[in-house]
Amino acid sequence: MIKIKEVASQKDYEAFADLARDLYKDNPYWVQPIRSDYLKYLQGQNNDLNLTPHKLFLAYEDQRVLGRVLAYIDQDLNKYQGVQVGYFSEYEAVDRQEVAQALLDACVDFFAQHDIEVMRGPNTLPGGDDHRGFIIDNFQEVPSIMNTYNLPYYPGQMEAYGMEKHHDVFAYTAEKSDLQAKVDRLEKTLPLVEKRYNFHVDTVDIKGQLQREKDDIYQILQEGLPEEWEDFKPITKEEIDNIFNQLKFFAVEDLIAIARTDEGRPIGFALSLPDYNELLIDFKGKLGPVQLLKFFFKRNKIKRVRMFVLFVVPDYHHKGVSAAIYYKIFKNAVKLGYEKLEGSTIWDYNQPMMNDIEKFGARKNIVYRVFKKKIK
Repeated sequence: MIKIKEVASQKDYEAFADLARDLYKDNPYWVQPIRSDYLKYLQGQNNDLNLTPHKLFLAYEDQRVLGRVLAYIDQDLNKYQGVQVGYFSEYEAVDRQEVAQALLDACVDFFAQHDIEVMRGPNTLPGGDDHRGFIIDNFQEVPSIMNTYNLPYYPGQMEAYGMEKHHDVFAYTAEKSDLQAKVDRLEKTLPLVEKRYNFHVDTVDIKGQLQREKDDIYQILQEGLPEEWEDFKPITKEEIDNIFNQLKFFAVEDLIAIARTDEGRPIGFALSLPDYNELLIDFKGKLGPVQLLKFFFKRNKIKRVRMFVLFVVPDYHHKGVSAAIYYKIFKNAVKLGYEKLEGSTIWDYNQPMMNDIEKFGARKNIVYRVFKKKIK
């Protein structure tokens, strides 16, 4: 008989974290997170989880952990969107529908206590941009940094529970050779476009102009976030600070770009990072002296870059700003020795972004599905 236990002790948190290691022990594509960091993540020490009502659940049978899930309610997001939505995240389970049923029932029971009407997931934790959706189509590839990987039967478990598609989010990919012809054309046309629309693209100066860069990014995100985007709310300055604090050891300045008018107004922004999963996959969840040495000696051998976000303020849409940012980051990435670029994750309702990245030469590579179910 399946029993559900609410996570309460450090031992419970460790059992929650370690289940995935057991489920994926023979899978060559799964990247085990650094265990110490992941435990902090689950306890809200490097995100906004503790600002929300939330529960973590474990599914047991005969003292063996068979599944896990985290349920939370982002009250600020619900207020901004005018909805009553509960989210689940960090789902893992064996291939037994009764385990999925018990875990999702636990989420629904928790949400019912807070008058939640719709359950969605899997979603990133509050204040984050990772682990969103279940892969539905490409399980033969190591995910890029902060993207999810899952066992192929998870989407079927959701559907068997009565959940349906909420939205798909996409990862796009391109080899540098795929983009070279487009980049060569842009090299000739972009100076004319930038002159016509009075803007230029810089890479960030985190060491020398950190506060200016944070202020400009905040302004772009305030202006550039469409009101109709579901599951999003305007970012706060505190969240910007948290992002930079988390990135300060990993960011490469040449891979983060800000577009500004020639008068200095910030109008566009993109954040990219090296795909550190290329190193982390061999660390097996550990980060001791040996792993740190490998990290610092091998970080310059990483071959893939992931672009996380790209925002352009509305009055500069369709004026070449996205192309100029793509161009800047591509040129810098190639100069630094990277050979593959990924743009992810892009929601299925963000057609302008899909158009831009496809015009640049990338192709859709992975589909992640976020599910939903009306529960009230």
